[in-house]
Amino acid sequence: MSMMEPQQISQCWTVSEILKKYPETHQVFIERKTLCLGCYMARFCSLKDVAQAYSLEIETLVHEIQKAAINKINRDSKE
Repeated sequence: MSMMEPQQISQCWTVSEILKKYPETHQVFIERKTLCLGCYMARFCSLKDVAQAYSLEIETLVHEIQKAAINKINRDSKE
């Protein structure tokens, strides 16, 4: 893993872990119409839990979160 790539995000990560490490991923939760942002359960809910609760494909959700994190890192490196 290079300095320009985020750590591989796992479906076991909690929403809070993801948002703390990659805050730019908040947009994915908004676009997917989840209520995760500001939810008190975000400390406990994994991406797998979110996918199940909102009938989302877990692989797609993880991919979108990973892509959002990578896009932010790439934008920062160009500045």
